[in-house]
Amino acid sequence: MTSTSATTRVMPTARARSGAARRPRGRAIGRVVSLDAARGLLVLATVAWLAAPRRPFPASEPWGAVGLDAIALPAFAVIAGCGFAMAQHRGWTSGARVLGRVALLLVAGLALAAAVGLIGGVAAGIAFDPAAGTLGGLERMRVAGPLLQLGVALAALGFLGLLASTWAGWAWATVITAAIGSGTLWLSAGLCGAPQGGLSDACSPATLLVGGIADAAGVPADPAVTQAVTTVIAGLGLALPAAAGAALVHALLRARSVDARQRGRVVGYGLLAAVLFGVLGILAYFTPTVWLHPPLEPATALWTPPLTLAVASLIAVLASVTHPTVDTDLRGGTSALGAFAEPFAAVGRISLVAVGTTLAVRTLLEALPDPDPVGWFAALGDIPSIVLGLLVVAAWLALALWAHRRGVRLRP
Repeated sequence: MTSTSATTRVMPTARARSGAARRPRGRAIGRVVSLDAARGLLVLATVAWLAAPRRPFPASEPWGAVGLDAIALPAFAVIAGCGFAMAQHRGWTSGARVLGRVALLLVAGLALAAAVGLIGGVAAGIAFDPAAGTLGGLERMRVAGPLLQLGVALAALGFLGLLASTWAGWAWATVITAAIGSGTLWLSAGLCGAPQGGLSDACSPATLLVGGIADAAGVPADPAVTQAVTTVIAGLGLALPAAAGAALVHALLRARSVDARQRGRVVGYGLLAAVLFGVLGILAYFTPTVWLHPPLEPATALWTPPLTLAVASLIAVLASVTHPTVDTDLRGGTSALGAFAEPFAAVGRISLVAVGTTLAVRTLLEALPDPDPVGWFAALGDIPSIVLGLLVVAAWLALALWAHRRGVRLRP
């Protein structure tokens, strides 16, 4: 006899009650295929974008036009939040796990930035002479990049996980995080006196903070420090979609079983989460107009709430459709359609390796002196770039399937 409440239980047999053949709870729960498959599709799209030297459509501008590539990093943050909530629900989370993953992302991001700085130093002929204040290019290292931003976002997500562990808790965490993030950006736009009150590289929380401290100390603001603070603030911006992802999973956990009687309930909770994220995004965008300021525009420079919440709302809608279709419940069972999702799920399980490696290779190649290999290949036209992107995608898909079938772990 089973219960369809938020905490589904199966009545134990006499053998189970006697303690025989009892398995740890963690081993009885499989991975959620739809979550891994969604991550896998996102990984393949991101890898294709990173591997193609010449993109078929323009990239997003930090403070300007937003392209399709602007979806990737907030979507990764949402899925990271979903995975965190699943681990939290199963009792798999711990401070050591979170700190380990944060440290991995930060070290990888800093190592990549250092490598780019050294390549630039070699190309410019900068010597390694600490006495003269030159470190072979390391002194020009830019503390920036998506790996560092995701590391900051994951650290913030771990902190929020200390305070929230239910649907209501994560919903309030999302609301409060959105209010703090939006309020900071509204205040910054109003204080720095930029043209028309909009945010830019010259008008942001980072420039206000670093500039204010520098003015108080009587020294000029260091652009490298401003860049590092901007990276941290952008990472905190990604903490909002991560919290939304955790809220989404805990909403779906309100109806864990998705059989014929529960499917409508799962869809309802998923759409409720989508509406919450959508309303918060609309409020973040339009609220400044109340005091006759321009709206808070979607921007990738700091991952503003209107952009990240729109991505979270879209993912919540998609999850409301795919989760009842692919998974039988959030404990990892799959329906007949789960077999079609397995190849993409295999890619999702090596997401950090695939995206991190492709990003590192492209970044290092672009750092080489002109004509760098990326620029040279891009000059060949769109078709060769598209073919190269598809070949890289096929290679990662083949590696993921091989690792899945052989039981080889390729994720940290």
